[in-house]
Amino acid sequence: MGKALSKTITYVIIAIVVIAVAGGLAYWYYSSQKPSGIKVGLFISNLGNPYFALLRDGAQAAVNELKNKGVSIEMVVYDAKDDPSLQSNQIETAVGQKFSALVVNPTDIQAIQPSLSKAKSAGIPVVTTDRDVADKTLRFVFIGTDNVKGAEQAANALIQALTESGKPTPWKVVILNGIPGTTAAIDRNKGFHNVLDPLVSQGKVVIVAEEVANFRRDEALSKMESILAAKKVDAVIAANDEMALGAIQAIKGAGLTPGKDIIVVGYDAIPDAVAAVKAGEMYATIAQSPFLQGYWGILAAYYRVTQNWNPPADWIPTPTVVVTKANADTFQQEVSTPKPLPGAP
Repeated sequence: MGKALSKTITYVIIAIVVIAVAGGLAYWYYSSQKPSGIKVGLFISNLGNPYFALLRDGAQAAVNELKNKGVSIEMVVYDAKDDPSLQSNQIETAVGQKFSALVVNPTDIQAIQPSLSKAKSAGIPVVTTDRDVADKTLRFVFIGTDNVKGAEQAANALIQALTESGKPTPWKVVILNGIPGTTAAIDRNKGFHNVLDPLVSQGKVVIVAEEVANFRRDEALSKMESILAAKKVDAVIAANDEMALGAIQAIKGAGLTPGKDIIVVGYDAIPDAVAAVKAGEMYATIAQSPFLQGYWGILAAYYRVTQNWNPPADWIPTPTVVVTKANADTFQQEVSTPKPLPGAP
């Protein structure tokens, strides 16, 4: 009886040891298969533009917040310098390195699609921010401004300023457009024309020039100098602040006073433009939420990777605010502070 009991105890001990060892091996195996952390690529069209620097700052804020919660996450930032070929190569590099997710601010709605197709084939989720791609199946969500609506707000502000100025009609307006092929340039141009074209038909507005200045201050300066040398101008509306500021330089160079002789409206509410609004050189600019675009972009990528999250819609719009002297000191509270991602788990 004693020997039988002893054998039974021995077998039980052996079984416990075997189970413990097997469990330890299983834990080691599954732990070794887990990724060390989440690696997200942030692809910016041009970090030299202060607007996109704010987008990067928002993305970094989200990364920091996740890290503070114990999430192992790394963000690698790429600057395409407005070069679609460079951005495509950067994306393909990240795909080859098996990044967990990509947050992309496209340089061109068509040009980067082959590289995004490779990301899709590799099972890497893509978020687009500020600008979308033509083929919406290449990303699971777009986070950005309703640029048609924002441009309508800008054009209405321009008309309000012209009305207040007492300048006789027809008002002579110049339109400065952004990079052809970007959704921001396309949509803003559409929004401008939605407001201005009916007034052109009514004889209240004449569009004396419409030029592409590629979202660049130097190009806008050059284009505006040529326009002012040949035409009388009452107002300028630009698809971003960099171009609006270039126009202001040209206006000053022509011996005219921006805000008085020629009314200027921009788009983006970058610091230089807000300063110009406060100084009376720019009547208004449109504040977007580049900070939130970056912040929400990282959170969307994180929830997709970790929880296979599906957003409530494939476009999550970020807010726009018309910035004038009246709210130039307070508008940042609406667009540059973290807010919950709509529909997040």
